Parts: sequence; C-alpha cells; structure tokens
Amino acid sequence: MIEVNEHIGRRLAELPERPGVYLMRNASGKIIYIGKAKVLKNRVRSYFDGSDHGGHRAASLMLPFIRDIEWIITESEEEALILEATLIRKHTPKYNVLLKDDKHFPYLALSAKEPFPRLFLTRSVRKDDCLYYGPFMNSRVVSQLTDLAARLFHIRECRLNLPLARTVRPCLNYHIGRCDAPCAGLISEADYAKKVAQAKLLLEGKRDDLVAQWQAEMQQASENLDFELAGKKRDAIQALLATGTRQKTDTSDPNLSLDVLSLRRNGSMAAAVILEYREGVLTGRRHYRMECRLEDDVPEILRQMLVQWYMDVPMVPSEIAVDVEDLPDRDMLAQALSEKSGHRVLLTQPQRGDKVGFLKLAGANADMILVEMRAEVQKYSEVDQSVFELQKVLGLKKTPFRIECVDISHLSGTNTVASLVAFRNGRPDKKNYRKFIIKTVEGVDDFASMREVMTRRIRRLENEGIPMPDLWVCDGGKGQVDATMQILKELGHDKDLPLIGLAKRLEEIVFPDDRKSIVLHRTSPALKLLQNARDEAHRFAITYQRSKRKKDLEVEWLKIPGVGHETRVKILSKYRSAEAFMAAPLEDIEMLFGKVRGNRLRKQVAQYCSDMPDGSDNAEA
Repeated sequence: MIEVNEHIGRRLAELPERPGVYLMRNASGKIIYIGKAKVLKNRVRSYFDGSDHGGHRAASLMLPFIRDIEWIITESEEEALILEATLIRKHTPKYNVLLKDDKHFPYLALSAKEPFPRLFLTRSVRKDDCLYYGPFMNSRVVSQLTDLAARLFHIRECRLNLPLARTVRPCLNYHIGRCDAPCAGLISEADYAKKVAQAKLLLEGKRDDLVAQWQAEMQQASENLDFELAGKKRDAIQALLATGTRQKTDTSDPNLSLDVLSLRRNGSMAAAVILEYREGVLTGRRHYRMECRLEDDVPEILRQMLVQWYMDVPMVPSEIAVDVEDLPDRDMLAQALSEKSGHRVLLTQPQRGDKVGFLKLAGANADMILVEMRAEVQKYSEVDQSVFELQKVLGLKKTPFRIECVDISHLSGTNTVASLVAFRNGRPDKKNYRKFIIKTVEGVDDFASMREVMTRRIRRLENEGIPMPDLWVCDGGKGQVDATMQILKELGHDKDLPLIGLAKRLEEIVFPDDRKSIVLHRTSPALKLLQNARDEAHRFAITYQRSKRKKDLEVEWLKIPGVGHETRVKILSKYRSAEAFMAAPLEDIEMLFGKVRGNRLRKQVAQYCSDMPDGSDNAEA
C-alpha cells in the first residue's frame, strides 16, 4: 500500500462502486490524468494499493504529484468511454496519451458555402464552412487535382468574392477553357453547382461513378446529334482515366468501407497511421503523433487513440482493421462506435487476404513517421543518413542510433583481450569505447571469450539502467552469429537486442535466423557504416593487445643480452615464467630455437635465475 495523505485517503474512501470517469489533479489544481472505470472504487484505489493490474503499471510516475481526485458517475461503462475521450480532448492531461494530427500535410479545401465555390491548398483543417480532402503526400498531388478540376469542371481558381456587384471582363482562364467566368455573369449558380457536384465525386474517389455519368451524357448527346458535346465528354473521360488520381485497391468488394490502423511506439513517442478505403478506393491517409508519458503498452495506447479519434469524426466506417490482437475493451469500443455512427462497426484483426497487405502498408507508414520523430529528438542534422539506410536494408523496427561491435584479439592464445566500440548517430562514440581483459578463458577459444565479454557488458548495462544498443554487430559469418545469438538467449536479450554479422570474404550481412544473408553494393552508406564499426573494433583490439603484449615482453627474466623482440614473443607464446621455461624438456626448446641457440638461451636464463637473491622475479608474468 502506497502511503497517502489524509485528503487523498478520505477521497479514496468516498469513491462509489459505479462506472464513471476519474480526474486526478496536481497541487495547482491542474488535471494531470483522466481515466474511465467500470467500478470507480476498485479502479482508482488500485493506483495506491501497489497492485500491478489495470494497465497502469507505470502510474508511480504521476503518483507523487496527485493532490486531489474527482469523478463523474455515468450510467454505463460505454458512456464513461465517450466521456473520457471528450474530457481528454478538452483538458489534454500531461500523463494521458496525447493525439496530435500531422496537419503540416497538404489538404485540398472546397469553399462549399460560397455561391461559386473554389478549390485551394491549405495545411490546416479549420472548423469552418469548407470541405477538406486529404491529407496528401505532397503538394504536387494537390496541384494536379486543382488543375484537373479546372480543365474538366471549370472550377474557378481566382479569389474573388463572388457574386460581384458589377460584372467584370473574363480573365485568361475563360478564354483557354478553364473557367466559365461567373465573375462576368456567364454561368448561373445552379449550373455551376452541377459542376461542383461532379468535382466532389472526383475528390471523394468516386471516379467510376463520374465516368459512368459522363458516358451516359455522351451517349445522350450522340443520340441528339450534338457531336461537339459528345466529343467533349469523350475527351473528359479519357483525361480522367489517364490521371490515376486515386489508388485502386485489389479487392473484389467495390463497396468496401474500411479504415486500416497501425501504431508504432518507441519510448514516450508513438506514431499511428489510418488508411481510409471508401468504395474500393484508397481515399486518404492520416498521420498522428502521440506522447506517451506512462508506460502503457501498445494495445492500451491504441485503445485511447481509437476513442479520441473516432468519437469526434463525422463518419465512422463499417470496419476498422488493427494489427493488435489483445485490444482492451474491443467489444465495448465496437458497441460505442456503432451507437455513435448509427450503423454496425466491426473492430477486426485480419489474418489473411487483402486487408493484411493494407495493414502492412499502414505499418510501414507508421515506421517512417516514428523514424522522423526520433530523428527530430536526436537532432536530425547530427545523424548520418547511413543510419536510416541501415534500418531500411536490415528491416529493423528501431533506428540503429546506437551500434556496438566487439572484437577478440590474442597471440596464439596468450594475452587475450577484447574491444568494444560504440557508434552513435553513425559516428564513433569514443567515450563509450571499452577494453576487456579476458579472465576466464585459457588458450584459443573465441566463443568462450565472446561469452565473457557479452555477459560482462550486458550485466553492466542492466545494473546501471542503460538501454541496450539498437544493434549489435558481430565480426564473422553464420557460425559466429548463431553462437552469439545463443549467448544472447542465455542472457535473456535475444528479443530486444538485434544482432547481425559481417563476414569479411564477401562483406555479406548475416542474420541469426532463417533470413538469407544479403550483399550490399560496395558504395552503400549502410555497408560503409558496418565496415567502419567492424574495422574500428579490430583496430582498437589490436592496439590494446599489442600494448599489453609489450608490457609482458618487458618481464625481468627476459631482459638478457641477445634476447630480442621476436625471441621474447616465441618464448612467451609457450612459457609464461622462467620456472616453466627451465622445467621444459631441452628437446622442446631446441625444436623451437635450434640446438645451438636453444642451449645458449637455456644457460642464459639459468644464469639469470641463479643471480636472483630469492627468486621473487620468477613469478608468472
């Protein structure tokens, strides 16, 4: 039980056993969290009794700031769900998931309430009398649609406040057939409205309906021997079919009304994408950025996002497909959305067919937005672009802003050391380089040495509360990668620490699972980044191993005349002390150095040992 003050304790005792919404306030009276509950008493008290249920395991983050609790009783949990969404939108509490629409994407606005509506580009959606279409991927698509509306429907492009008190001379657009000159009084409101209605069909993605309508008009004009009008309709149909203004879905259902929703989360950031399919056509794509102050899991964040968005939109589709299996309150959400929209709404998780492909597309878009969000936090200009290409070619869920690579170095099984180099934002992060002296391995055993290094490194990160790197690079092929993955499994990090290997022979990238290895072009920035990490780890390990070996070569019992660097290396590769050297069979020494030289060395070391007063320097180097 978490200790609470007298006021909070009294409020907890007053909680009713009814459904409703609860509001938590800080010392200044500001609402910092809003939640819904089937039973207010049980739900709110669970924050303070130390239990870990209810999806708020990180609520301890906000508990120190709670100074008051309020609640609103509702008739049912469904009503509480709707009220929760309304209050969150109104108060935007600090610890709730905050939904932010990416309104920097271009939209196409139609001033529908004007007597002679016009189309124009905008990057914000306002609560006015305009109709908004989009968002679009870029302003080029908006320009194409505006041009099409002018050529086919003669929708005006000027900003005049029509109708004018006095008519004016038509502009150039009238003379080139892009406008019917309502400014000059050459078209009535009723006739202009018919053209606007046809333009709406285009903007709503109902191109097939528009083509069918024009075909009927072309046929009628042909029967009336009005071949000029029939020719215009024919040309309009051909121009419309050639534009491809909307992407058709590969579905056999032309009446498909579906929203496909995918969410990606990294730390306190989350991104969601909604693909809108109407009548078998992809008509829009919406982007949302979310701040997740508490450590809610993806299903809970998605639930809050669904409530906040769909309770505020004018039209809810008949089906909403998500890529989350254990969505909280799925049935209750579907019922609330059905009551709100006036028709049945299904919340589904497709397992096969076209909709699975739609979900993958939405997920890819969400990944892209999340990368952009992380890059903004990481100061995009400071991040080498090879990092983003590496994420793409490897198919990583997280952008590899932090990469670590280990290399083992020894001399015939002696002086075994390891280096760990870190790359941050695609560049060496030398303050996080680490050296390791291998303590538990004798002789040549790179696998055992790697086990020791990874165990020491991962345990250190765990103890200090430092996140794991975004990518671990292994120098070697399939065998080394699989062995390293086995170590990660033993340490319990095979799921959260991506691992790859870089084999030197073909510079191929090797994966620990069943994925086929890949070979990137030699000029690929992603390959260059991996090569830099591997080569830097090798350089750092060799440098450390040489410095350690140099110290070992300076042992006193080998500082004798005629014993140079190469001779010391040979001796120390087999004998770590003067005692071991003297105890070795003479035949072994002669085989290593030759008969004459071997005998001379034996005598020199024996003479040196006899000159030592207590043999204290004969200890192992």
